Amino acid sequence: MVSELEGPAARQRVTAAYAAHEWAPHPDVDFEDLRAATRLAWAELERAGAPLDAPGGRLYLLGFVGPGPDLKLGMITRKPSSPDNSVLKYLKSHERRANAYRCFLVRGWISRPVKAMVRDWEEKALNAVGALDGTFRDGEYFYDVDFDAAVAAAQAARRNSLAH
Repeated sequence: MVSELEGPAARQRVTAAYAAHEWAPHPDVDFEDLRAATRLAWAELERAGAPLDAPGGRLYLLGFVGPGPDLKLGMITRKPSSPDNSVLKYLKSHERRANAYRCFLVRGWISRPVKAMVRDWEEKALNAVGALDGTFRDGEYFYDVDFDAAVAAAQAARRNSLAH
């Protein structure tokens, strides 16, 4: 388990190092800091979306450091008949794919399950995050985007889709 002080401090060191030089492996990043930042991201995902095995549709945002995109935004739907840990396995597959390109997970957010309109929410969230200043969108991937601003834009997109 990541301590309340260890994880955020490690994430700050890793994020700051990669902000200056995006290539990986980064000479100024300690492996233990990278591991602590990744553990913190997984803890945040599990806390935000608890319980991850509940059925329904969810929106997720995964924040990375490295030479690739900064953010992956997508949706996943878990049916009652889906195997346990299917959401976790799906998210981990994105992390493994990013690791292959030397990008490392340092931030994570997932919604609680919703019963309907998750595809509409995803489309609105993709457009909202893509409209943030200085952001470059490539499908469900984003470059030069602030993670917290992306989460706020995605949550606002949900409120806007419910209002209409």
